[in-house]
Amino acid sequence: MSISRRQFILGTAAGLILPSYYDKVLTYFENHGEPLLQAPKHATTDLFALDLEGNSFRFNLGDPWAEPPEMTVREFAIHYYESEEEFVQNWDYEEVDFDQLMDPNVVYDLWERTASPHARAFHLLKSLDLGPDLSGGEAVGEIKFIDGPCPGNDYLGVEAPSEVDISLLQKRLNELDTGIRISMDKY
Repeated sequence: MSISRRQFILGTAAGLILPSYYDKVLTYFENHGEPLLQAPKHATTDLFALDLEGNSFRFNLGDPWAEPPEMTVREFAIHYYESEEEFVQNWDYEEVDFDQLMDPNVVYDLWERTASPHARAFHLLKSLDLGPDLSGGEAVGEIKFIDGPCPGNDYLGVEAPSEVDISLLQKRLNELDTGIRISMDKY
């Protein structure tokens, strides 16, 4: 259970958000009511920012509405374990019908943390140098990495509190030359 926050730093050195750019982002949002999203030169990946009804924005890599696939026990064993044998050892089963459908709740639990659109966004963004994990007087913008926000909750995702944060994230992704383009989506 953890929540870490990455913030962008206002300053004039390389890798920092320039005060003039921050002002530009704020002005754009005030005038248009949406984030300033400057697409990368060569977009190769779409990251969707899903508006969670005004509370925050959840990032998704791929279709935000995707559902886990229906799987046989064999498909599940091969996808989430190295082999059928490893699956049997981990699940402590004596006999398994590998051709029957796997319990959808079990599939969902593993899919939710590994292959769901918001888990994939978590793993992608967590692997990048988005900025320091700190706060302070020069910090602007915020991205929250959420790993099980409370006991019994296995949610894994990345959220931004506001449109301004999304603009600053897109700027940082462009600086890193990731090819990631953020698009807005509504609940």
